[in-house]
Amino acid sequence: MLELVVFDVDGLMIDSESVWKEAFDKAGDKYGISNLGDALFSKLVGKRLEDEKEAIDEHIPSEIQEELLDEWREIGLRSLEREVPVKPGLYEILDFLEENHIKMAVATTTRRELTEQRLKKIGVFDRFDYVLCGDEVTKRKPNPEIYETVLKKMGVTNKNALVLEDSVVGVEAAYRAGIDCIQVPDLIAPTEVQEKQTICIVRDLTEARDYIKENRV
Repeated sequence: MLELVVFDVDGLMIDSESVWKEAFDKAGDKYGISNLGDALFSKLVGKRLEDEKEAIDEHIPSEIQEELLDEWREIGLRSLEREVPVKPGLYEILDFLEENHIKMAVATTTRRELTEQRLKKIGVFDRFDYVLCGDEVTKRKPNPEIYETVLKKMGVTNKNALVLEDSVVGVEAAYRAGIDCIQVPDLIAPTEVQEKQTICIVRDLTEARDYIKENRV
């Protein structure tokens, strides 16, 4: 019996990753590096810290690295302060879960301050029973800590929960926690690994809702 659905945020509920990709293009242009978003961003999405450092070193000269990354963050944050783009089907799946009395939680690697700000801006923060953020756990995805913590807090077993994720590391974290996962890929296409680690891969949150309706409710 499905009691709980756990949502990631960036790339799943909000279209933040396209914003950060565009910010790389703009920051790169300022420092004479064209198409930095296409070249670099896909190598950073949902990656481990050591992989991020390797990719950055490959594409950004060390002498301008710190300045460019500061510029990138500033551009991205300004964009998300102006507007937080919502992924298709978000409000509909939340409505469906509420109507069926299924609890909802958030598990994101983004820190609390930014998570609350963005979810409140799109009017969904108060719809979740529990929100757990990256600065409130000790290990990042793909470590399963964040999902195991949500289950413990909500008093739900892994067999009665479901995770919605867009990223490779998020899918792996859910898999390692023993929780069924539906992947809704964002900028990075899934591989055979994600096919094995998920119960299905869908195009958007509308398809995720339909799968839950047909198979879990």
